[in-house]
Amino acid sequence: MRNFVLILLTSLGFCCISQTRYLVVFTDKVETDFDPVSYFDTAALKSFKVQGLPTYDWYDLPVNSSYIKALSPFIDSLRFDLRWFNGVVVYGKADRMDVVKEFSFIKEVITLGNSGAILSRKKDKVFSPNLKSKFNVFDWQLETMGGSYFKKKNLDGTGIRVCVLDVGFPDVDTDPITKHLFNGNYIEGYDFIRDKPLKFKGFKHGKQVLSFIAGKIDTHRVGLATNIELLLARTEWMLTEKPYEEEVWIKALEWAHKKGARLVNSSLGYSGKDHSHEELDGKTTLISKAGNLAARKGLLVINAAGNEGDNKWKKIVLPSDADSVLAVGGISDDNGLRLKFSSFGPSKDLRIKPNVCALGRVNILNNNKLEIIDGTSFSAPLVTGFAACVLQNNPTLKPFELLETLQKVSSLYPYYDYSHGYGVPQASKLFNEVIFNDTASVVLLKSPNYLKDGYYFLKYKNSKYFGTQVFYHIQAKEGYLKSYHVVKFEDDAASFPRIYEKDLEIGDVIRVWHRGTYFEKFIK
Repeated sequence: MRNFVLILLTSLGFCCISQTRYLVVFTDKVETDFDPVSYFDTAALKSFKVQGLPTYDWYDLPVNSSYIKALSPFIDSLRFDLRWFNGVVVYGKADRMDVVKEFSFIKEVITLGNSGAILSRKKDKVFSPNLKSKFNVFDWQLETMGGSYFKKKNLDGTGIRVCVLDVGFPDVDTDPITKHLFNGNYIEGYDFIRDKPLKFKGFKHGKQVLSFIAGKIDTHRVGLATNIELLLARTEWMLTEKPYEEEVWIKALEWAHKKGARLVNSSLGYSGKDHSHEELDGKTTLISKAGNLAARKGLLVINAAGNEGDNKWKKIVLPSDADSVLAVGGISDDNGLRLKFSSFGPSKDLRIKPNVCALGRVNILNNNKLEIIDGTSFSAPLVTGFAACVLQNNPTLKPFELLETLQKVSSLYPYYDYSHGYGVPQASKLFNEVIFNDTASVVLLKSPNYLKDGYYFLKYKNSKYFGTQVFYHIQAKEGYLKSYHVVKFEDDAASFPRIYEKDLEIGDVIRVWHRGTYFEKFIK
């Protein structure tokens, strides 16, 4: 049986138990003397130009230093500034913050909480002897997204800068799967927990995540984008001696933007006691606001949907709720359906979440053993590697366009649901080499008129499809899903899935997807 490796972190303070963390937001900024050429990496300036974005905007301007100086006597310590939110993260006491709130240059004071998880799970089993002969399992994993299409077209993420936010990256420079990235592809790393350059140590989660973006072993790719430009950022504490800070994630995101990243992979999530389902609207929490802002500024965040599907929380984790963050769910390698633990949607405001999905149970090489591990932590980087290849193929895509492209080339599109999103991104669809035809394999029929309770029912058109999976949903006229289902049945009227007319309203839409064919029925 699968065991949990969900790492929950506590709310212990950095200094003393009476201290609380706050984001103190200022009223304005001063633009004088800001030089974007010296502030941004040359890769960032190039990225802005390619995407047709301005060299800088108000959010990039520094926080007013005179405001920080005036604030200093009223706080215990200053952690760091957040340019995108025009504020500083501080430690202090509630009575002092009450005084600070009255200052004319203070817009608001936000109390910061602690809650999060590293979105991986424990291994199931280990393979060992004759290891090389088993490496083709990596080829199979990538082929679930059509990886061979990218290989034929020599697309491997070249020229695309990717930042990975995670808990640690031990021995990534010497590990057989990731060491190739340290022969010219690695740009920089920073430890935002300790506020100093990154050392390649800590919990292996980050190394595993990187493997599924850009790893390779022998002649086999483990991730699709083996030639990316790489940034690494440590944003989490592994153990419980320090708090789990969302603001560190935001600080790292600002840094990734400054350094020219086009993609950020975040296999981390925030939920629990300091958050509620009411916040899952993409515009309430700071971290989700930051994810949306990143997209406006040329940087797409790809976030694991979460491993909360089989516990009390169940729903997607923050910042996956953000409209402009690509949330990735996890599916089984057995049947292609949502794994029980994979968090599901919708968002609070009933938007499609997750956006897409990928394998959530994967093979990884660890200490010369092939292991099976699971978690949406590994679904997200598979999609990040895919996205890097898409960007290499068309570097002018802005984050919103890239997000839309990834959805449109996914396996279920235009069908969707709140467990699988639009399905698994497919390179074959990206290059218009779809393997399915348009001949309907399932039909939606109407019951005889004389029945008191009329209904629609699904039926296979050909006996060869008996017992195969059919996806269908009912969309309300307002645009949200009233229900969605994945069903199998035989050529037996009693087993045909039924949708009763009494459960439908004018304006509802029934949509059906089966093995690449799709149709919809509008209720009039």
